[in-house]
Amino acid sequence: MVSLLSGCETDWLDEQPLESLSASSFWNSQDDVQLALAGIYRAGNVGTNAYTNEVLCMSSATDDSGYKHGSIDNIYSGYFKPGDSQVVQAIWNRAYVTIFRANYFLENIEKVQMDEAKKAEVIAEVRFLRAYEYFYLSTLYGGVPLVTKVLSIEEANTQKRSSLQEVATFCIDELTAAAKDLPATRPDTERGRILKAAALAVKAKLLMIHERWAEAATAYKEIMDLNVHSIDPRYKELFEEEGETSKEIILATNILAQLYGNSHNQRNWHPDFYGGYQETNVLQGLVDAFLMNDGLPIEESPLYDAAHPFDNRDPRLYASIFLPEYTEFRGILYLAHPSLTNKGIGTPLRGATGYGWKKYVTEDYAGDWGSSGDDVILIRYAEVLLGYLESKLESGDNITQDLLDQTINEVRGREAVQMPPVTETDRDKLREIVRRERRVEFCLENPIRYMDIRRWGIYTEVMNQQFYGMKLTDTPETYTAYPVETTGKYRGHLKSINKTGTVKPESALLPIPIYEININPELEQNPGY
Repeated sequence: MVSLLSGCETDWLDEQPLESLSASSFWNSQDDVQLALAGIYRAGNVGTNAYTNEVLCMSSATDDSGYKHGSIDNIYSGYFKPGDSQVVQAIWNRAYVTIFRANYFLENIEKVQMDEAKKAEVIAEVRFLRAYEYFYLSTLYGGVPLVTKVLSIEEANTQKRSSLQEVATFCIDELTAAAKDLPATRPDTERGRILKAAALAVKAKLLMIHERWAEAATAYKEIMDLNVHSIDPRYKELFEEEGETSKEIILATNILAQLYGNSHNQRNWHPDFYGGYQETNVLQGLVDAFLMNDGLPIEESPLYDAAHPFDNRDPRLYASIFLPEYTEFRGILYLAHPSLTNKGIGTPLRGATGYGWKKYVTEDYAGDWGSSGDDVILIRYAEVLLGYLESKLESGDNITQDLLDQTINEVRGREAVQMPPVTETDRDKLREIVRRERRVEFCLENPIRYMDIRRWGIYTEVMNQQFYGMKLTDTPETYTAYPVETTGKYRGHLKSINKTGTVKPESALLPIPIYEININPELEQNPGY
């Protein structure tokens, strides 16, 4: 993360690697502290931008999208395997490298003479970065080895898994402590470094996962009371380079084109029709989740016309998804029907659905598609407001119009969206409204949907189904070019991937990497693998 050094210096990448320095030559100055801190950022979940298939696979492990060459039991379709090195082992390795570096930092930082307030701040950053790895690990794998000191090789290879509760408690305590010493704001030269709101937001997310609703609401309210972050009037631009300084962004990976570029946004999500890789494709269920612009679902709104299904919809649909024969991009109408193009659905894109991800693709981008400068957003203020409302709802607190206006209506009311305000206070109805709002507001912002459907206990329910793509025909009985549905709601729609009966309850947790178990037999595998 280039912003770690004062004055936005960029020569830090040429510094001597931390692992090549001896203990006697290090921990002598504040510059050493900054170098060590940069090493922790760059290794971990928050700071790394190394190309992996993590985002691709996790988006394919939801009911929102699927891999372009998806098939049953294919890891790229969200089926994770103990022997996989690109996601299952990669996440594990990244986390424990970061945890090791954080432990090493915390065991040595007191050797350095520096301003005590600044020292407390960098310690808080490191405690956050370590806690974030454990938050992520525990959410994906369950209980994992809880390591809080530098271990010998022998010690490392005999660690047992701590309980999920132990890991969660550790994270919550660490994030609480870190928040006290983290600044609420930073100068532009420090953009990308951890803020107080980030620690509180991750803490609140974890509390929600463990259904500690009142505590989660309190943590979210602390962020709101900082009066630092706000909903940006824009939407699409938030996910492009021009939006990276928005006050809505609480936590993001700081990206610099060419030097430390984003390889996904302008290439991997880019539709094949416009020359990109189109790695993952939107499923019909997500398209249908976007409301009409009168605030009603497509099944209820008088504005919905099945012959023109994309008219009069939530503006976030147009910002997020390439819609066949509807979206115009770079002056060209997006085509996906196989009778019109071979770049929408067809042999080159065997798993395509006819829909594409538009959210991260910049229309006027003219740089290197494999190394853009788009930051990777991890937490936005919109998640704080919707998380606060959900926590208040589930804790049994009184739901008032004022609460709705402070939260969900603030999100829906941004200038670029302007969806009708929510007035529903019935708990069951409001719960469904909030869940739908999260789905459309955060679509493809991984792993939000992946974590949501798991924490709501609906993972196997929503994943065990036939998934669909765009509508291909009005006469499915005689249509033979591609498999299509012949009855029901999706009559005439492309049959994409059928996961019915293939997603088991235990699939809601990733397997422990078999590579790690082979090294350390003390690690117990998750059930079902």
